[in-house]
Amino acid sequence: MENPCQNGGRPDGTNRPVDETASQPHFSGMTDTYEQSALIDAIARHAAFDGWSNAALRRAAEETEIPLALAMDWFPTPVSMIAGHSKLADSRMLAVLDEPGFDELGTTDRLHRILSARLEHAAPVKEAVRRGLSHLALPQHLYAGTRLTWATSDAAWNAVGATERDFNYVTKRTLLSGVYGATLTYWLANDDPDLSGTKRFLDRRLRNVVRVFGALGGLRQRVMGA
Repeated sequence: MENPCQNGGRPDGTNRPVDETASQPHFSGMTDTYEQSALIDAIARHAAFDGWSNAALRRAAEETEIPLALAMDWFPTPVSMIAGHSKLADSRMLAVLDEPGFDELGTTDRLHRILSARLEHAAPVKEAVRRGLSHLALPQHLYAGTRLTWATSDAAWNAVGATERDFNYVTKRTLLSGVYGATLTYWLANDDPDLSGTKRFLDRRLRNVVRVFGALGGLRQRVMGA
């Protein structure tokens, strides 16, 4: 009889979601020679036209002179390509922590600056972001998409010092995930090349959340830390 635990199954015979957002390279001896971030950036540029596909991966590998076998090992699926791009964006947005005056901002303003920086990095490949979100909206990829949005919110909150693993840990990240998701939708639906309208939208959403929970007896401090 076939073991139900094989291929990602549980003992009760049900399937668990597969996390395609984590790449597991096998060419460990080659990874120090090539720059993965350069490949991710190249994939994103081509994904605007080819989608997050093997065609985009092949073009990017050729452009960056990375062996195709290694590139495919790093990013074997469209979701892994999108995840690689999202994780790189999460890392890059935190560069604002070193900006003069950042530490003097309130928590809400710091979150706004961090997420604004992420949008600024995404702006040159807006169509690739659109195609990536469309791919993650497919039913079989909703789990992966949710994990990536959560990771962005988690990185932002950790950057402003909200690392306590209490009830508010989940609340804060859930709220910020919703705010950022709504902001992405607004950005993609509007022609906003300098992001001014999108940043104002983000600011309103962040402050609306603060006000709503602040009206519930002090939750402004507990939930948003501002």
